[in-house]
Amino acid sequence: MEGRSTMIKLNHSNWITWKPRMEDILYCKDLHESIEGAAGRPEGSSEAAWTKSNRKAIGYIREWVDESVFHHVSNETNAHDLWKKLESLFEKKTAAKKAFLFKELVNLKYRDGISVTEHMNNFQGVINQLTTMEMKIDDEMQALLLLGSLPDSWETFVVTVSNSAPDGKLSMSNVKDNCRMKKLEESLLVQAQVVAKCCCKKIEEGARAEVPKAMEEV
Repeated sequence: MEGRSTMIKLNHSNWITWKPRMEDILYCKDLHESIEGAAGRPEGSSEAAWTKSNRKAIGYIREWVDESVFHHVSNETNAHDLWKKLESLFEKKTAAKKAFLFKELVNLKYRDGISVTEHMNNFQGVINQLTTMEMKIDDEMQALLLLGSLPDSWETFVVTVSNSAPDGKLSMSNVKDNCRMKKLEESLLVQAQVVAKCCCKKIEEGARAEVPKAMEEV
């Protein structure tokens, strides 16, 4: 299916990213009418054409729904109703939902095994979900929370970035840029060490190869 390489499955934490991507797919497939407007057949569309379009839209949507969410929409036979069900699940502006998301944001920690980019995307994903809940966190607070999500091994980096903030005010763009630069420098250092090790090995091998020749000449 087109878009397979970039599309993600909907789970309980990525609605804000998944929704516009799925809308794009439905528009590209000319299936967007199935989730817009009223739930019934649009005017000017035959019953057979609408039934086919509706069923295809359901198929595209459910293919990209994770098992943890699928049971909520498994019995839906109308694409419009299915879409509204998903919106009601993930766009509820309840105090409990806000508390859950804020707790998730505060407890989000960078861990070994994932890239800095992935960590920042996860962080931004929670921020975006809070925004849909009409909870706006200002830029400086976001920057502070992102720095606070970094491990103890990054303490020197955190202090350096904090002390270099203009007028003592951090920004998300500055923190993100510095995080990317740190990982790039670490990656280049590792590459340089690997190259240096290979060069040393070749020099040693060359030196060992020269010894027998010198002895033969003697």
